[in-house]
Amino acid sequence: MFKEFRIFFAVFLALNVLPIASESNQKDIPKDFSAEPILPKSLKLGAFVDAYYLNNNNLPKSTERKFTTQGVRNNEFNINLAHIDVKVEEDKYRGRLALQWGTSVNTNYAGEISKDIGSNQNSVKHIQEAYVGMKISKATWVDGGIFFGNIGHESWISQNNTNYTRALALDYVPYYSAGVKLSHQLSDKLSFQLQILNGWQIITDNNRDKSFGSQVKYIVFSNFTITLNQYVGNDAPDNERKQLRLYNNTIIEWKPLDWLQFAGQFDIGAQKAKQSLVYEPWLQNINPNIFNSPYRDAAASAYRQWYHCTFWVSFNLSPDYRLSFRVERMYDPLQVVASTGTRNGFMTNGYTTTFDILSFDPGLLRFEYVYRRSADAVFEYRDSLTSKKENFVIVAFSMKI
Repeated sequence: MFKEFRIFFAVFLALNVLPIASESNQKDIPKDFSAEPILPKSLKLGAFVDAYYLNNNNLPKSTERKFTTQGVRNNEFNINLAHIDVKVEEDKYRGRLALQWGTSVNTNYAGEISKDIGSNQNSVKHIQEAYVGMKISKATWVDGGIFFGNIGHESWISQNNTNYTRALALDYVPYYSAGVKLSHQLSDKLSFQLQILNGWQIITDNNRDKSFGSQVKYIVFSNFTITLNQYVGNDAPDNERKQLRLYNNTIIEWKPLDWLQFAGQFDIGAQKAKQSLVYEPWLQNINPNIFNSPYRDAAASAYRQWYHCTFWVSFNLSPDYRLSFRVERMYDPLQVVASTGTRNGFMTNGYTTTFDILSFDPGLLRFEYVYRRSADAVFEYRDSLTSKKENFVIVAFSMKI
């Protein structure tokens, strides 16, 4: 009988006393040691998919179009850009990490170095943005990492633009940059940025120099904005002599009515001609004390220039339909950024018409026709021929969440 009582008493303790003691111990644990993760309230997850089909009326033998990074594949269904991202923006810190894939990714990152081990094309091309920022004063932010380029009216995300394809001016400016930028809001209308960058659309640096960028944005009226973007830097690799690049981009945006908006972009670029050394031993015979080397610079002070000019107009026909037009001119006869190997270089006009169906929000269905004509036969045509014109039709569907 006594043995059974001891067993009963032990069971009673296990069922009643021990749970109370356990609860008492848990209450004594400070809340700071809780295992629950603390996530910012502003944390947001997102995704974007941009699918397209392009029918090139030139019927080129090649499967890829030249002089562009957007919609490059001919007569083929493909993904122009797809990304997933996580973003946070708090009072004192912010950041974004976005991973990407698509045909525009492969073409935009083709200039990245591929031979290095620590950082190369394969390791960086799937990074769309990866930056962190800190607020160092009431109206000043410092961000560091990889972020979207600030030059140009159109962005890499097609759904943010009035046309699906990008203007030639946008395909020849950085889609992304790597470095540090300081942003300051002077007033409700005026803001500016200062940037220290690895270079012109490059993550893995190809030389020992750093480049500099800036932006001044002024909201003249609630519907009228002027933006100025500048860039200065040497983008020649270390195995070549310095070739300083200067670039200025001016953007004007005007929305006079809810259903009507205009935009204009004017760009001018100048790059120092490639310097070379000419062997002239007779220079030492003139004055050996001045000419310590039988070599001298050739074309050291010449600058080659190129220009862009683009206009946009967009009509919201109804809440479900939008019609947009773009007219552009690119003038690069010396082939500074667009190499053609022809007499007149890349002197090209472009005309674009885009019809959007907006009723699939957050999706967007787009139909676009593009016609471009150049001074020389630079566009591929039929069986390994070339033509002065290129025209194509694109059907695209994108979704952004």
